[in-house]
Amino acid sequence: FSPSESAAALSECNGDLQRAAALLAERRASRPFSARINDVLREQRPWSEFFGRFLWPEHALDRIRTNLLYYQANYLIVCAATLLMALLLRPAMLLATALAAALVVGAAASGDVQLPGLDRPLMLQQRLGLSLCAAAWLLQSAGFSVVMLQVTLVSLGLVLAHATFRARSLSARWKFFHEQMKSE
Repeated sequence: FSPSESAAALSECNGDLQRAAALLAERRASRPFSARINDVLREQRPWSEFFGRFLWPEHALDRIRTNLLYYQANYLIVCAATLLMALLLRPAMLLATALAAALVVGAAASGDVQLPGLDRPLMLQQRLGLSLCAAAWLLQSAGFSVVMLQVTLVSLGLVLAHATFRARSLSARWKFFHEQMKSE
């Protein structure tokens, strides 16, 4: 959060730090998904730094945690590029994925639509759950569930390989330390 947002939250909560933190967390959670993605993408590191030094890890778990936090925007881009390549290589899969995405977006945007036979409208979580099941069924019926699983595993493998063997920079270590101190 920016200093001005934090100051406004503190003044709204009469200086109560815990209530202000809860208010800021609530505001962050209520922001649209696209705004949260943009926040992550603003943290993208330069590709020259991303492909810097690769060494055998002495403390693998610490290195993985540090790199996953520090390069999260770059990893998001790598995963999106992997998915985009798979979709462009299979135009029918692109169509099926677009339809599945339209189902999910439509469910999120539909609001309080009363369904026949129900006494009240479905909540957002229920609409998203049903639309994700329908999207999974659509991809399974089209025969692309195995390909989607392969794309997921390739993306995960690329991210974990990079996070394991990319030597941590001083700024990556500092960010990891700072995040650890904030969580305590």
